[in-house]
Amino acid sequence: MGRQGAAGAGGDVTRDEYVEGLIEAGSRLSLPELGTGSWPEAIYRIRDRQGVGVVALPTRALPEELNDALQRFRFAQYLAVGFIDPDVVYRDRLEREPAGDPEPHTVNIVAFAPADGRLLATLALRQPAAAPPGTTLRDRERPLLPLEEHFGWGALNRLRILPDLPLDRIRELGRFVKNQRLGALAELGVRAAVEVSLAALRAFTGPLRLDVEAFVGEFEDSVARRNLEFFHVPFAVLRGGLPAFGAGHFLSPALDRRARYPFAGLVSDLTAAGGRAAAVEAALAAPGIRALAELASEARREPRPRSSLLGPDGIPELADTALPQRRLSLGKRRRARARGDRLRSFPPLASLSDTESVTLRDVLVEVRARRGDTVLTRGESSDAIYFIAAGEAEVQPGGPQPALTLGPGDCFGEIGLLTGGGRTADVVARTALELLCLSEAAYRRYLSGIPEVDHALRRMALTRAATQLEAI
Repeated sequence: MGRQGAAGAGGDVTRDEYVEGLIEAGSRLSLPELGTGSWPEAIYRIRDRQGVGVVALPTRALPEELNDALQRFRFAQYLAVGFIDPDVVYRDRLEREPAGDPEPHTVNIVAFAPADGRLLATLALRQPAAAPPGTTLRDRERPLLPLEEHFGWGALNRLRILPDLPLDRIRELGRFVKNQRLGALAELGVRAAVEVSLAALRAFTGPLRLDVEAFVGEFEDSVARRNLEFFHVPFAVLRGGLPAFGAGHFLSPALDRRARYPFAGLVSDLTAAGGRAAAVEAALAAPGIRALAELASEARREPRPRSSLLGPDGIPELADTALPQRRLSLGKRRRARARGDRLRSFPPLASLSDTESVTLRDVLVEVRARRGDTVLTRGESSDAIYFIAAGEAEVQPGGPQPALTLGPGDCFGEIGLLTGGGRTADVVARTALELLCLSEAAYRRYLSGIPEVDHALRRMALTRAATQLEAI
């Protein structure tokens, strides 16, 4: 079958003909050397198990020709399942993903048919981009993980343990595809998908166990999630956020009108899956897929083991509140993300992740005041904090205390809400005001569980209260 590529690059083919040619050519790709080569750098290898071979190789060990073939195969399968914009592919005459930064330590797990090397499935254990030693997920100035390129910075930062691990000890599960054009050989595709998942589990608990402490990824509530549950892998999933690519990105269909979520697990937790892995290997050694189907049925009935990444109270609601991804176009998601991003101009909110800021912005109520309006009255009970998006407000404590002018990026109302007392000052609009109102109920629900935000607002409230007392 060889590596003969793609659809003709001639200008006379239609879009659909060009795309179909890519899918067919990519799905026919064969790499017989995966089965026949010696591959001294392989960290996992099955030469032939009921018609499926598997090899796990770092990118640095792949000849350029093989690496190119794997990329064409993945690209073809993404096209086949509708993850890639065919208009962009046709317009730019793409045959593979645009080249990115090299990932020499990424491990490529490839399942193939030993008889002829036909590619069946792939999965990658992706290394993060290079960063200074000691860099962790908490660092703002660091390369984003691949999943953060559309979920945004800090999507996994509310989990335990993970945000404090060195970045180079985390791997991202990605580029999982199986051959969509196997026809009568579809059963091999089922086996291949299980084989590459098993290879990842064995790699993490074997050759990579001293180098990798955690794995992350993203999924819809379908294939990838079911693979993890099939193996009884403990993992944590976060439901918050609005993943989005920039306008015109070739992978936009992978997100548009779909709901995707980031997840993570610890390698140390994978010992819980050891017995299950042995059962899966026994099922793979049997002909057919009946034994695998029985294991899948068991997995659906059994409770999932709890991940050590989850604290006693689970994940803070601000990071775990599901937003209506399927109902929001990518354009609307980008606009919602931009609105959320502006919240971080308020110092107490600067530490929020992209996921958290877009969720918080969704629960804030927009309030407008005209010049001269009294927004808050001294002595009244406090029921909200106000963030100034535009305009100026004057805080008038009364008596000998001087007035204070606040502008965009400032907030007020926190003293009464957080100390439990009444309003300590009148607040009057010096100009027309655009405010974002956070109710007491929303504060208790979403921000009281975010320690650095809660502490920052409480420090602000106590400092301002002390200043007012000193002036009396």
